Formats: sequence, C-alpha cells, structure tokens
Amino acid sequence: MRNPRAYCPNPDCEHWRDPAAPTSRPPPPIDFYRKDGYRRPKHNHQPVPVYECKSCGKKFSATLVKPIRHQKRPDLNRKIFALAVSGATVRRISILLGCDRDTVMRKIEYLGGEARKHHAKAMTKLAKEGGTSYVMFDELETFVHARHKQLSVPVAIRVKTGHILALGVARMPSNMKLGGAGIQPLPPGGTNWTYNDRPKIVPGVFAQLAPVLKPGATIATDGEASYPKWIKQALPGVRHVVAHSPKETSLGRARKRATGEPRETDPLFAINVLFAKARNDLARLGRKTWTTTKSRKALENHLWIWVAWVNGYRLK
Repeated sequence: MRNPRAYCPNPDCEHWRDPAAPTSRPPPPIDFYRKDGYRRPKHNHQPVPVYECKSCGKKFSATLVKPIRHQKRPDLNRKIFALAVSGATVRRISILLGCDRDTVMRKIEYLGGEARKHHAKAMTKLAKEGGTSYVMFDELETFVHARHKQLSVPVAIRVKTGHILALGVARMPSNMKLGGAGIQPLPPGGTNWTYNDRPKIVPGVFAQLAPVLKPGATIATDGEASYPKWIKQALPGVRHVVAHSPKETSLGRARKRATGEPRETDPLFAINVLFAKARNDLARLGRKTWTTTKSRKALENHLWIWVAWVNGYRLK
C-alpha cells in the first residue's frame, strides 16, 4: 500500500493536514520540507530520515504518514499476523515473542483495521473488473465467553478463487439448556441468551455483495428458511440456488470404499472446506479447545486478519 503524501505535524502551520480528514485542506507542496539527518528507533536501530518544515521549522520523521506511526514495536506486526492465523493463542504469541499480552491484543486490533482497508480496496478493484457471477454463502457457529452464548459468522466467498467477499458476526438464540432454550427456571449458572442479530447482520452481509455481483449472478446457500427473503430484500435480481451437503457416517463411507460405490459430491464443498480451515487456523474456533472468545470485537478483528491471510493481503 503506497504511503500518502507527507504533511507538517504542526497544527498552526500552513502545511498541516488533519489525518482524520486529509481531503479537508489542499495538500502541501512537494518541496515544503528539507532533509535534517536521521533517527534510530530502539526496536531495530535502522536509520529513519528526519525532515524539517521550511515554513515553521517543525521536525518529523518518514513514519509520520505511515500506518505504523506511534508504534514502538512495528517489527512484531508481521510475526503476530503469521502466528494469529496459525492456531496460536494470544497468551502463546506473547510467550513466543517475549512481549505483553496487551501488546498482542493492540497489534491484532491494528492488523484487523488494516485488513479492512485492504479488503475495501480489493472489493473496489473487483467491482471495476466486472465482478463475479457465482457466490457461495453459509454461516459458521461459535460462541463468546461460554458455549451457550452462541454467535453466528455469516460468510460469502467467490467460488472461482476461494476469496472471502464479505462476513459479519451476529448473536443467535441459544439451543442449550444453560442458554435458556425453553427451560424455566434456568439451570444454575445459566444465562437467558435469547439475543438474535441475524435478521440485521445477515442481510447486511448480502448487501455488501451488491457492488461485486454481475447482473443475473447466482448465490448458493443451504436450506435455511430465512435466506430467500433476505436475499430478495438485499440482492434483487440475483438467482438463489438452494443446495444440501450430503450427510454420511464414517461407516457409510467405509462401506462405499469397500464396494467401490462413488461418493456423493458436496455442492457446498468450497465454503465447507473454508470453514474447516478456519477452525484449524484460528484457535478460538476449534471444536474442542480451551480457548474462548471474550468479546465480539476481538472475534471480528481476528476474523479480518484471517480474511487477509486467505485473500493474500500483505499486512505490515
């Protein structure tokens, strides 16, 4: 990602620009600064150019306009990115890299934000190229803090490349006794987990697909009863195909191998394999794990880092 044009960090200078609204003022001239030596950061001691504003004399470094500005350990970003999508927990990452857990959490939040920026640019590029004609959609189930506090992760992928196009995180009513699934009074330690954000989040994920779908595109889902109305609401004119994955037992697969019978094909194979990879790559999504998600925001940041890994975005 190319760095934006430099500006003077002094708010009283004529060459200053607000980082939150860089287009609010015209950019400063290219030669508004002069070179003024180097500085050596503690994490790698590599020289970083220092510049001086010709107008006010304020000094600033080359990292002022980079996403890693104000970071003391930018060298950890790529390492944490690789470990976070390789099944390592926050605690294990902090032990391996010799840093604090709060540092790892801040880096994951930063990397999640960078992944969102890269994804927005990738979707804009895909839309300019004409979009895609076949998309597959499904939901992955997980939990926050306790297994009866269930979450849904709706995901849409482009089958041709396997890239993730859109995702979200929604609360869904619990189907467990501790979550109050028709049980009154609640068992000891239970929580009445009846929240349902899916009617809002899932149509929002469908709406994210609108700019990148070709006219008359096809979206394949399973037989969830609410999908047709949500797709019609968010994606008018898109062809909806309902498919069902075959349910085979290990005994049935063994019998077919012994007799030479062909196995049934899975029409949702692409997204089912993607979900299997997610449960392998992200410790918090494992079926049998001690790792738990403590907040939806942390889960979203981790998922967006994984999106960057799957789609091939280079995070720094």
